[in-house]
Amino acid sequence: MPKRSLALAALAVIVSGCGTTSTAQPSPSAATAGQGLGENQRIELAKADCMKANGFKYVAWIPPEPPETEQSKMGSARDYEGMKAYRAKYGFGVSSMLVYPPDGEAAGQEHESKNPNVALVKSLSPAQRRSYGTKFEKCQIAAIKQITGKVVKSADEWSRFREQAYVARRKRELNGDARLTELATGMADCMTAKGYRITAHSPLAMRDWGYTTFTRELHELAKKDDKSIPDFDPESGTGYIPAHLTEGEKRAILNREIKAALDDLECGKDFHLAAAVKDDQLSNELTE
Repeated sequence: MPKRSLALAALAVIVSGCGTTSTAQPSPSAATAGQGLGENQRIELAKADCMKANGFKYVAWIPPEPPETEQSKMGSARDYEGMKAYRAKYGFGVSSMLVYPPDGEAAGQEHESKNPNVALVKSLSPAQRRSYGTKFEKCQIAAIKQITGKVVKSADEWSRFREQAYVARRKRELNGDARLTELATGMADCMTAKGYRITAHSPLAMRDWGYTTFTRELHELAKKDDKSIPDFDPESGTGYIPAHLTEGEKRAILNREIKAALDDLECGKDFHLAAAVKDDQLSNELTE
C-alpha cells in the first residue's frame, strides 16, 4: 500500500502554513524530462519544476527502500524452501511482531530523515517557511494533475486514491486469473480437510486468509482491553495490537500461527508461488 513516508510527513509539518496566493503551474519540461520514468518520479520532477517557478528550491526525491532486515530478507523469498523457512519462524508475519521486535525500525527512520528538502525548509525564515508551505501544497496538487490527470485536493487524498485503486486492481487481477482460481479452490479444499474454517475460496481470499485471520484475532484481544477500539475491518488489512499479553501468551499465539502458516503453505504451495509473482508485479508498478 502506498504510505506517506516519515520524512515527507515531517516536511509537511515543517512547511505547514496558511495562505491563498496563486501558484505558478509546472512547466512542460518536467513531463518531457521524465520520459521513461515511473509516475512517482515524474510527479516529483513536476513538483520541483513548479516550486522553482515560484522562487523556491525543491529536490525531486523518493524515499529509498528501507534497509533489509533478517525478516524482510526471509519474507521476500519466492521459492518454496524460502517461504517455509520464513513461516517456520514468523508465521504469517502478524503475531511475530509481539515476540520479535522490529530490528530495522530505527535504521529505517534514520534513512527516511535524509530527505534533502527537510534541511532546505529549516534554513528558511518563518515568513519564508509559511510561503513555502502554501506553494508546496499547491505544487503537489498541480504536479499530480499534470502527470496523472487526476484532480485532488491534497497529497493525502492522492495517496488514498492510489491505495484504493491498488486494492481494486489486485482483487481484479488475482480473482480474474483462471489458473489462480483453480489453484485457490484446491488449496481451500485442502485447508478445510485439515480442519480450518475457510469461508471464501477466491484467489484474493486464499492469498490473505492467514494474515487476516490472525490480525483479526489480535484486534479482538485489543478490543477487550479497550472498548473504544472500533470493530475490525477486514478490508483495511490493519488492526490494533493487544497491550497486556504475557510473554507466554504471545508465544502461544505465534506457535498457532506458525502451524497454520505451514499448513497453508503445504496446501497452497503452487498457488502461493504463482500469486506471489503477480503480487510482486503490482507492488513494483505502484512504487515506480
